[in-house]
Amino acid sequence: MKRISPMRSRGAEAPALLELKTSLQETQSALSHAYTAFDYASDPELTEACIYEIQSLQARMNYLVRRIKEMELCAATAVGVQAGRARWI
Repeated sequence: MKRISPMRSRGAEAPALLELKTSLQETQSALSHAYTAFDYASDPELTEACIYEIQSLQARMNYLVRRIKEMELCAATAVGVQAGRARWI
């Protein structure tokens, strides 16, 4: 399910940000499949492989979320500066 944020409706997003968000959605889907494979794995080696895959996908998701937040913060700061509403934190 895709969530729609009121923040997104203000303007077009940067292509790099859209690519990161697309990659995040694909990673979430792959993680869902990895959990399903884990649920049905019966061999100990397959179970171990599923665990490594899940951990890898979780690390990738953490990276993507961190990058998306950084890019959105930079974009929000740039918009604030352009509008004359810059704040120093």
